[in-house]
Order: sequence, then structure tokens, then C-alpha cells
Amino acid sequence: MDSETPINRCIEVKKSTKTFLLRRIKLLAAGVVLLSLAGYLGTVYWMFELTSHFKVQYLALSLFCALVFSWARLWRWASLGLLGIVLNGSVVLSWYVPNTETAAQNPHLSVLLANVNIRNKNYSALLELVKTENPAILIVQEANAGWIKQLQMLDKWPYRVAPPKSYGFGTVIVSRFPFEQTQILSLGTGGRESILVKIKINGKLISLLTTHPLPPISQELFRHRNSQLFAANSVIKQLSTPKILIGDLNISMWSPVYSKLLSNTGLVNARQGFGILPTWPTTLPFLMIPIDHCLISSDIKVVNIRTARRIGSDHLPLIVELAI
Repeated sequence: MDSETPINRCIEVKKSTKTFLLRRIKLLAAGVVLLSLAGYLGTVYWMFELTSHFKVQYLALSLFCALVFSWARLWRWASLGLLGIVLNGSVVLSWYVPNTETAAQNPHLSVLLANVNIRNKNYSALLELVKTENPAILIVQEANAGWIKQLQMLDKWPYRVAPPKSYGFGTVIVSRFPFEQTQILSLGTGGRESILVKIKINGKLISLLTTHPLPPISQELFRHRNSQLFAANSVIKQLSTPKILIGDLNISMWSPVYSKLLSNTGLVNARQGFGILPTWPTTLPFLMIPIDHCLISSDIKVVNIRTARRIGSDHLPLIVELAI
């Protein structure tokens, strides 16, 4: 009997360890479902909205929980994992469904959006990317005097708009095409400058509005961001098509605020059919979410959209090729 004691103890340790781990995974599965549902209350409170952005991560965790519970034959808990898969998988996988109106032609307009991060001084990485990709329009956000000086080296992009606040923290547009019209706008209550330009492409006058609202990391900043987004919405609705709203909008496609924004403007996300394309934060790859967007009117077709290589920022650049 004494010789069996260590074996029995080992079995008991394994059982207790298994019980401990399963309890933690049960909590994880329940937490994931609660967070998945909390995001739908995102118009009410900023913390609820923050939970809406991590659908890909919730999907992965739900799949993990469902597999563990199936292995342990805990079928009721496995169904909870399945609920998490359904809640998140349906909204994640829909972005991979091809858009039947995706253009099968050469692009007329290519746009490169880069939130460079104001603390980033890796100027050469962006300049090399621009020269490689050769976009018609470059939009740089979180620019400052240092970035504006470096952008002057792009002599093949002679047209530029750099509002006063861009020299401290703002947005700059650089273009190979002349601007038919430029307008600096103060949208919402956040105090950040937005830029509206009109450019003639393929015989059509295109309106492009770029904005960069504050990150919604408190209730006050949440209100400021929403104020700026819905002010941009009002501007977009008054413009004739074709029209583009582009920038680091500090919101993901799964936020109910985002859904409301698009339902009011009639714009569509250029991502549709091309996948999630997460852009931030590059410092935490497993938590990356899509907050940099190109929203277009329905008369514009998407030839391609993708993220570019890292440029020293916490954001990946977004490259969009459009047919007008």
C-alpha cells in the first residue's frame, strides 16, 4: 500500500490541477460572452464601447474555450464557448465576404494614410514607403514641424496642405494632383483641425475629408470623439459624390457609434471583402484592432486595400487603391 501512495498523490494533484484550470477557463468563457454583449451598449458609456473593438480576440478565446470544454466533455460549457464563437464569428467573418462591386480594373486614385505617431522620428521609413508605393495622395496624421520639414523632400508630390496646428500635432495632405479647393475645418468639440480637399480625377471632382478625433479613453474624450465624427458626418452628407472620409477615426467597425455614423452617411468601408486589416497598436500584435479607415461613397469602387510595413509608429499605414 505504501508503494501506491505517491501514485495516488500524483493522481490527486492532476485532478486538482485539472479542476483549477477548468474553473479558470469557465470564468474566461463567461467573461468573453459578457464582454461580447457589453459592446452593444457602446453608445451609452465609453467603457462599454471599448469592449466592442476586440471581436477577433473574443473569437479566438471562444474557440479555445469550446475546444477545451469538448475535450473535458463539459457540453453545457462547450455551448457557452459556441455562443461566443457565434456572437463574434458572424461579425468578423463578414469582412471576408467579397464585395460583388469590387472593381476589376486599374485604379485611378491611390491613397496612403499614415498615423506616424508624434514621438516617432523614423522619417526615412515613411519616405521610402511613399517612394515605393507611389500614391497619388499621402495623408500624414500626428504630424509636427519635424515631419512637415521631411515631407518637403517629396518633390514629386508638389501640392500640400499643412494647417497651422499640424506643426504641433495635426494632419498634412501631400498630393501629386493639384487641389481644386481646400478648406480647414474645426469639427466638433475636440479642437482638432480637419481638412477637406477637392481633386479632379478621371474627369470627376472628388471630395476627400480627413479627420483624426481624440481617443475615447474617458467619458469626456468619448463625447469629443463622437462630436467630431458626427460633425464630419454632417459635412459628408452635404457633399456631392464621389466622396471619401479617411483617417485614424479611433473607432472600430464593431462599435455601435460607427454603425450609426455609416447609416447616416451612406458610406461604405473600403475594407469590405478584404478582411479585418488591423492597424493599431503595433506594439501589441495580439491586441491589434482596425481603427484607421477609408470610407467611400457607393460610386467609388475598391481595387485593393492593405496595410503596409511598419514605419516606427504604433499604427500601420493603410494603402487604398480606388477606381472612380
